[in-house]
Amino acid sequence: MINRRRFLQIAGWGSALFGLGKNSAAALGQNATTSTSPVPTPRIRAHRELGKTGMRLSDVGFGAINLFNANVFRYAYDCGVNHFDTAEGYLNTNSEKMLGQALKDVRSKVIVTTKHLMRTPADMKRDAIHTRVEASLKRLQTDYLDIALVHSVDELDKLDHPEVLAAYSQLKKKGKARFIGFSTHNPALMLPKALAMDIWDVVLIVYNHMEGPAIEPLIAKVRAQGIGVIAMKVFAGGMQGSLKEMLSDKMNYGQAAIRWVLGNPAVDALIVTMSSFSHVDEYVSASGSPLQRRDAKVLTRYRHAAGPVYCRVSCRDCLSACPHGVAVNEVLRYAMYFEHYDMQKNAMQWFGELDPARKPTACAGCAAPCQSACPHGLVVQERLLHSQRLLSV
Repeated sequence: MINRRRFLQIAGWGSALFGLGKNSAAALGQNATTSTSPVPTPRIRAHRELGKTGMRLSDVGFGAINLFNANVFRYAYDCGVNHFDTAEGYLNTNSEKMLGQALKDVRSKVIVTTKHLMRTPADMKRDAIHTRVEASLKRLQTDYLDIALVHSVDELDKLDHPEVLAAYSQLKKKGKARFIGFSTHNPALMLPKALAMDIWDVVLIVYNHMEGPAIEPLIAKVRAQGIGVIAMKVFAGGMQGSLKEMLSDKMNYGQAAIRWVLGNPAVDALIVTMSSFSHVDEYVSASGSPLQRRDAKVLTRYRHAAGPVYCRVSCRDCLSACPHGVAVNEVLRYAMYFEHYDMQKNAMQWFGELDPARKPTACAGCAAPCQSACPHGLVVQERLLHSQRLLSV
């Protein structure tokens, strides 16, 4: 066992419903072995208080962005997961529907988060926000949210918009949401704003071993102010399944990445996408376990393999260099969802909804100043053209 500071030095970085049994391998034929001994059900072993909310979340939470079997929700609950994160737009509202159906009889025992995206001025109207939240409550089969988040806030104007502020304040005052906050892929910009505002209870931020250390002082300030901090995108691109350097039975990158995030005491909890029973088994097994020496080797190997192709979700250094205003980080994030998250349909949909002026249509004939602006050495132009081909209908 090693502490976080030493680890960073080593690593080079400063059933009831649906009839499920407790053993997913036995009940579903997944991860089965020839042994007749039952495989122990993984259990959540740690809970953490979320800021000053008074709520205690399982350190490993359930991200429901990509799920096709509602039984997985219930299995995760049986394993001790008590925090479930969804969004209006996940699976075209079906994620909320499945979550509501799977957990309606244990609603008082779980913490439910949902999120609403503010794309247009019409989305940010107070009445429109309340209407959308009411629709989410109906799908979730509940009359309140534990956490209501403004979804994917990466620009300041969406966070201090008077209609948005009024709407979320009223949600809390009326008891429709116990606590409110926002999610962001740009924590370096948005967390200082959260510190300056006396309204937000919770932030959901990108934080992982490849792009997290630089913002740790800022995270500590946010948490010291009593704002709850939940981490997402903890797998730094989720490329472990397609990198030959990572394909080994002797290492578990997912668990190592989870332990790295939870090694920061300023991070209250994290969410990871749990699309299958095996995901629940793997990720819950990392709950409450400290960083190990072997984690350094695993994460270093991943960093070396993924570094040249992983567009850091929270980085925006190349944007100002682009003469065409291409949404480089968003385009490459959608490609990441397509290639590594098994979310091809969603990725193509979100790319299709992107303003045409911000798509990489002009990249082929460009001198590519974005590449020299990238601090991580990515071949940005090539990645953008690849993403354009990948995501276009």
